[in-house]
Amino acid sequence: MSFFVFATFLFVSCHADDKPVSVTVVIVLATDQNQAVDPKLKELAKEVQKRDPKLTGYKLVATECKSIPVGASTTINLTDKQVLKVTVNQSKDENGRITLTLNPPGMDAVNYACACDKFFPVVTPHRTKSGQQLIIAVMAKPCMAQKK
Repeated sequence: MSFFVFATFLFVSCHADDKPVSVTVVIVLATDQNQAVDPKLKELAKEVQKRDPKLTGYKLVATECKSIPVGASTTINLTDKQVLKVTVNQSKDENGRITLTLNPPGMDAVNYACACDKFFPVVTPHRTKSGQQLIIAVMAKPCMAQKK
């Protein structure tokens, strides 16, 4: 009988907010040496060029998806032996946003709340041997903001 009570308590105390968060990281290399933009990166290129118009070429290197429990961290391998540490701080706030901490290469930690279905681009200071700039774009789900 005591096991049943304990199991019921566990079931009741587990909220949807305790589910792991799906984090997608897009790894991009940008350059000022050409104008070639991967079609999947057109919107990212527009946003980055607002801050750095010299970056005109954008190449998709890889996309990584990780399921991360709230309060946990994971490391994602980038290019040139660089890594990105991602920590899920909070699964959802009152606006349905997920709070993450990113530790990009060569930068201080970045804390932010993800908007639903939007990638957050980070232009890192890392450059490859050929001079390409490393950019990461991060998105987390699920987004549960209620529509009014």
